[in-house]
Amino acid sequence: MTPPISGPGAVTPSGAAHQEASTSSQPLGPSPASPRPQKPLGRTEQLMRVQLQRPQHDGTPERTGSLTTGIWSLDPDGRPSGLSAAVVMDNTLATSIHAAAADLDWIVTTELQLNFILPLPADGTVLEAWTSAVLVDSMGGMSQGTLQGPDGTIHVQSVGWFQGVGANSSDALDHYSRMAALPLGPETEVPLATMLRMQGTPGTTDDDRPRVSEGFRPGPLFADNEELMNPHGAVHGGALTMMSGLAAQQAMPDRTDYDLQSLRALFLRPARGAVTARTRVRHAGRSLRIVDVELVGGVTDVGNPAASKPFVQAEAVFRAAR
Repeated sequence: MTPPISGPGAVTPSGAAHQEASTSSQPLGPSPASPRPQKPLGRTEQLMRVQLQRPQHDGTPERTGSLTTGIWSLDPDGRPSGLSAAVVMDNTLATSIHAAAADLDWIVTTELQLNFILPLPADGTVLEAWTSAVLVDSMGGMSQGTLQGPDGTIHVQSVGWFQGVGANSSDALDHYSRMAALPLGPETEVPLATMLRMQGTPGTTDDDRPRVSEGFRPGPLFADNEELMNPHGAVHGGALTMMSGLAAQQAMPDRTDYDLQSLRALFLRPARGAVTARTRVRHAGRSLRIVDVELVGGVTDVGNPAASKPFVQAEAVFRAAR
């Protein structure tokens, strides 16, 4: 669920190389001309060190946010992961839809596609999201964008589909605001899997390659984490995308020999509480891997995925590490 663009917590984007080029995008803040209420920057965005900007919708890609990289950009094997771009791209793609359709106060992500061009740094580098709306109608729309380094190098390319929904409950908004008010202490400076409270992984085999299977196998559990809730009281779509990617990686015993090439997540229904992954390796070639992921809820024991319908279906494609 993506709320109207928020005000408190936003800052002017850093990086002198882009200051002049980005004058069409203004920092977030109270605006008397804005038809939407101002909300605090969400806790999920804060944990991933994301900042957002208000686009002007001038028909060209605009700078709509940034991601400060750090230890939270590392996967369980200590490698910088493009998965940490999921939250900033989910949010900034949505801001372009909001800018192009003033009557869409609340939207949800129905599909998010991430293409990982280059590995992300994890050294404090600030990456900038440039996005634009491609299609907008009364139901929602589609937008596209890139996550770029200070020199303009593209690290991630993304496409998102969004759908308009009704207003959220006051209780969910109150909880969202309480979480947003929490401080960013040292306990938040942790790798991605720790931040998402990932527990357990599938058993590895003696084989170099993962086993191709027709059915799904148990994947990791992501413990209940109220800090990842969006304004509608459901788990943030960017967080679910990162969970899907981590689960896909864990399905491969030789995962350190492969880089995530792309990840496509479909959001079927809201997710709440603990999240459990189940995975299926569809192809395990020497140069290309394909892993399907489903996220389900209501599970308390690691390695025992529920038989309930998934709320997220994802496809992860890997290629041999560069």
